[in-house]
Amino acid sequence: MNTTITWQTRNTPAELHPLLRELAAAYPLKENGRGGVTVSFTRSATPGMCEVRRAGNTAVIAYSTPAQAARGIGALLAGLDVAAEQTPFTSLGIMLDCSRNAVITVAHMKVWLRRLALLGYNMVMLYTEDTYELPGEPYFGYQRGRYAADELREIDAFAARLGIELIPCIQTLGHLEKILRYAAYRPVRDTAHVLLVGEEKTYALIEKMIVQWKKTCRTRRIHIGMDEAEELGRGRYMNLHGYTPGFDLFNAHLKRVTALCRKHGLEPMIWSDIYFRLGSANHEYYDKQTRIPRRVVEKIPGGVELVYWDYYHKEKEFYLDWIKRHRAMGKEPLMASGIWTWNRYWYDHAQTVATAGPCIDACRESSVRELIFTQWGDNGAYCDHDSAFAGMAWCADRAYGHETPGAARLERRFAAVCGGSYAAHLLASRMHCAVDRFHPNMWEDTIFETQVRTHAADQPAAIKRIARSYAALADRLAPCARDTATGNMRYAYCTAKAFAARYDMLADMLAAYRKGNKRALRAAARRIPDVRKAVADMAGAFRTMWLSHNKPQGMELIQHRFGMVDARYAELELRLGEFLKGRVASIAEWDEPCPP
Repeated sequence: MNTTITWQTRNTPAELHPLLRELAAAYPLKENGRGGVTVSFTRSATPGMCEVRRAGNTAVIAYSTPAQAARGIGALLAGLDVAAEQTPFTSLGIMLDCSRNAVITVAHMKVWLRRLALLGYNMVMLYTEDTYELPGEPYFGYQRGRYAADELREIDAFAARLGIELIPCIQTLGHLEKILRYAAYRPVRDTAHVLLVGEEKTYALIEKMIVQWKKTCRTRRIHIGMDEAEELGRGRYMNLHGYTPGFDLFNAHLKRVTALCRKHGLEPMIWSDIYFRLGSANHEYYDKQTRIPRRVVEKIPGGVELVYWDYYHKEKEFYLDWIKRHRAMGKEPLMASGIWTWNRYWYDHAQTVATAGPCIDACRESSVRELIFTQWGDNGAYCDHDSAFAGMAWCADRAYGHETPGAARLERRFAAVCGGSYAAHLLASRMHCAVDRFHPNMWEDTIFETQVRTHAADQPAAIKRIARSYAALADRLAPCARDTATGNMRYAYCTAKAFAARYDMLADMLAAYRKGNKRALRAAARRIPDVRKAVADMAGAFRTMWLSHNKPQGMELIQHRFGMVDARYAELELRLGEFLKGRVASIAEWDEPCPP
């Protein structure tokens, strides 16, 4: 049970009143109340400082900014004694992907914002390619769960009361395939993914985007994207104008969009990868041989901030090198690390610790002042994004100076701020490391099963071992399967159980088929209904999880996949029946060996 905290209006700094009142809607905070721990606040002259001094039923929180005051409240709720914590980051935030199917509801975003404040974060980016309302553009975000302008204003106002800056994170060059597929946008289409540079209608559309976000968010900062646009100038642009070097095209486009931002009083930032890719012979972001010509650097518009994104490297030295390369371009980078949620069913703790840890260390060592943690939804956003609060708690502790965030401390803070068990969330995270270098794939064809067969060298015994690993994980998750306070543990449990059932049956089927043992194959085939039920249980848990915090649009795409899996199991049942009755000579898909 959380500690009850009381505070007095008269001796609490006015800047904290909105924060404390919003937190009181979900946590045991009482204004001018009695009982519990009475807290007072004092300003610290040390940047990034959070210090909690408790004596019996009174406590004093020394804070540098409201973010540190909120983190101190989180510590008190958890009953933690915080001698002193300090973060070097003036902006510590997250970026939530709201473009790959999952668009978080306004109500649930408020839950997120309260938790983020209590963990010590002070900035949020909502990544929206087309998932926002744009006047006069009915196809923009159509049936994609787009945010209405009033919804964004509500989120922005709520975040501001918590001391959190909400920054628009959009796209103004690439990653716009969801609108460019419509005929209405053919005049601004270069390729299927990239806008047509130099076309006036392109800039009219971009100006609409900029104006819309200026009207909905109070910040004067805007992330205008522009990453991974390698196709720039290679589609209709080339047909119309011929070849133009990528560097020149990109800088010309950036200059136009920057001018639009300035026209409306906004300060732009972009993902930095395009410069490194264009300077690489292999078009790779992290190519150490990349060379960006000085003439290109000199033409980068002034006032544009570069966001260095890197979720992959595990060596501090690489981050230090790339930070130095950004500074050599005359830019102070905003660092974007990652809390791993993409191509995952659950937050991946091992990958996050391995990559975000050295990134934070490099940022601290090189005095980077702004750091965000992205949470992408690639391949459909079937991850339970709430499970990532385990990663947000870990990263916050690391950013506030805990070289090795303690599990016991995090367990108490997580329970107080987020609900549920930190340890259970980390256990569920083993979904992605239960078997070394293997990531399970529920969307794989149930007859081909190429991914697991290839990993197991097409050996049934090895597939059987994989199945046992997931069965063991499911058994360990079973006691906490009803916990839905943060991540939906039933979704994690049902997912592990479905993989266990699927791979166990596959191993027995392949072994029996290759031995020509029709009796054993018939016995394995009788388990298909049980496997279909396990997958259906996972689908049901997924639906519950999704609708508890996302808009309904986008869910249909994952339900299509579950439907495909079920249909292919029905087909497998028919095919095995035909084979066992001698109507077909073989299962052709199983006769073909997997590639190494």
